[in-house]
Amino acid sequence: MRPGCRRCWPREGPAIDIAFTMDDLPLWPQSDPPEGFTAAGIVADIQRALKAAGIAGVYSFSNSWPLERDPSLARILDAWVADGHHVGNHTHAHLQLPQVDAATFIADIDAAEERLAPWLSQAPRRLFRHPLCHWGETREKLDAVNAHLARRGLTAVDVTTFSYEWVFNRAWRAAREAGDRRAETWVCDAFLAFAPAQMRHDHATAAAWFDTPVASIGLGHNVPFFAIIAEDYFAALLGAGARFVPLDAALSGPVQAATGSVPSAAFLVIQQKLALEAGVPLPKIAPDQEARFARVVEMAGDRSD
Repeated sequence: MRPGCRRCWPREGPAIDIAFTMDDLPLWPQSDPPEGFTAAGIVADIQRALKAAGIAGVYSFSNSWPLERDPSLARILDAWVADGHHVGNHTHAHLQLPQVDAATFIADIDAAEERLAPWLSQAPRRLFRHPLCHWGETREKLDAVNAHLARRGLTAVDVTTFSYEWVFNRAWRAAREAGDRRAETWVCDAFLAFAPAQMRHDHATAAAWFDTPVASIGLGHNVPFFAIIAEDYFAALLGAGARFVPLDAALSGPVQAATGSVPSAAFLVIQQKLALEAGVPLPKIAPDQEARFARVVEMAGDRSD
């Protein structure tokens, strides 16, 4: 966080209800934390930012594979729940339904249910999120998984807005590793300009697709870039009219009814997936942010971390 940045974000525009969620605690699946960061430190910084913004009861959709690699990472989930947040199922190994058969995917859901039970059992609702928000590429696989979720009493939760902080993370890490402080600063400033505009864009496309204003469901990941920018990020969203609400407020109405309704192997927010399936694709990136985002993608290169 940059001291005093909260004062940079005067509130403007109509309020947007948004339920913020996290994915992939306790450890980001694509890479280990870089030098100077730890998995526990990243999550602790995000927790402090949530508290500063007054955001409580956040669901982390978690994988259980890190606990097999390093059982001490359980302390991250302990601290998350102790801070008043919740844990949902995100599969054991972060499998993507389009890449495996239904039986393998279902077994991975069940493995996470077993391994994450101490934290899942403390959440007020039993929730699940597909890795990469993929719903599978065939109706047969999707139907099999949906039926299993129903038997398990799990509610699938999707996302209506991305901030693409994982892409900014790659660009930021590339600049950091090159020792380019000016580029690091540019990535931070670009993200704080991009994220509120993208939130408003996604809110508008969701309202247009569902023909009614809906509570947004946002998403963050426990990457190091998000740890350093989270407090400023939440302040920027508040300044752009965000009103943070519990996830329960978004788990009703047309968004929830449409979750997992059509096969989709696309890594898109829900209204974009549905529109693509209907043959009327929606713009993915806010039009006034396309050039900025393209530069970030170029800076990110082909890194996978």
